Amino acid sequence: MLLSVNRRSILSRLLIGFICTSSLLACDVPPPNGSLAIPSQTPTTSDRGIEFPSNPDIKDGDTVRFRFRDPGKLGLPIYGPDGSGVTYIFRVYPKQQPGYYTTFFWGNDDGKGTMETFEWNNSIAETYYGMHPYPDKGGDATLTHQWELSIEQDDFVNGTVAKGRWYTQAVRVWSDWRGKHHEFYWDLPNIDPSHLVTHTSPRSWGEVNPPAPALTFGDAPWNPGKELCSCILRGIQIYASKLSLLDIQNEIASPQSTAAGTHSIWYLNMNPTPTDISDKSGRGHNPEWVGTQRPALYTGP
Repeated sequence: MLLSVNRRSILSRLLIGFICTSSLLACDVPPPNGSLAIPSQTPTTSDRGIEFPSNPDIKDGDTVRFRFRDPGKLGLPIYGPDGSGVTYIFRVYPKQQPGYYTTFFWGNDDGKGTMETFEWNNSIAETYYGMHPYPDKGGDATLTHQWELSIEQDDFVNGTVAKGRWYTQAVRVWSDWRGKHHEFYWDLPNIDPSHLVTHTSPRSWGEVNPPAPALTFGDAPWNPGKELCSCILRGIQIYASKLSLLDIQNEIASPQSTAAGTHSIWYLNMNPTPTDISDKSGRGHNPEWVGTQRPALYTGP
């Protein structure tokens, strides 16, 4: 019996759903409309955040950033425990600035603040990734930007950055026999290809830890004061696993509401402030500020 295209599609989705719920694998069944069901993420008057300065506001060499030192020893290797994945969720409000931005990097942060920090492996940058706005065609004076996945000393971009609006974003990274995988969903609830930056690195990538591994938010450790976030940042959720898209949807709506999220939560602070970036997940993974400068306090909306 021949089945119509619609019936085959429905049966296929039901079969995938049965396999996913009948196994220990975290499967993704994308919704047919290319969008997750996520409630409004517009901040309310009770919400707080940290407002990072722009590049022209900070003297070169100074920095405004916080970091988790040696996250691998705390259960968050660059691609998760045994390569099983890491999921980052955050809310960001980019402000206009010329040149380069940093939302976050997993990479080397040795405090030197030079290109040697970046190119630590015999003048080669190794074992890092970052996701943020990137200036069109590069350049310190460029005023238009694309959403970027930074890895392998390259810049993979897809999607124009609109300044002065809130984005809910999610990043998933993991490792398997095919290589090191990276997904940057830069405007949730949209998950279609036009709102996604992806890249798969070779299996050999990221196998050696840098001298001073760190997960850093707000500025680039190798170019301090020249790649600031120029943003408001809040709603930070980090998981030591590759969450399914459905779990991401539910964790955004209510942190630690899923079995996978509760089991793998690594850091949580929905309302960070300049004086309180401590971990609210109960895991005790508290970051530290670098240097003496601090971002401003944001109060919603």
